[in-house]
Amino acid sequence: MPDVKKIVAAGAFALGLLAIFFLQMPAAGPASPPPRGAMIPARADLAEAVFAMVLENATSQGVVLSQPVTLCEACVAAHVGLPGERVRERCERACGLR
Repeated sequence: MPDVKKIVAAGAFALGLLAIFFLQMPAAGPASPPPRGAMIPARADLAEAVFAMVLENATSQGVVLSQPVTLCEACVAAHVGLPGERVRERCERACGLR
């Protein structure tokens, strides 16, 4: 009987050590998400930002635009400062020039 007690005690001691060992090991969880790159604005956000910049530049140059702004006016405002012929050439489709 004393040998059985020693075997049971040694087994309990070994189980205790294993339990402590496994409790201290961190559990593997889901992988962390990949790092985010630079934020790229959506097309609509980018278009709105460019359009707002065009309107701001046109206002600073003294170009009066109607509300709402037509595509032709926006094209002309985007090319403020270029020679007239160049503006006509670039805005031909937007303004319906022939």
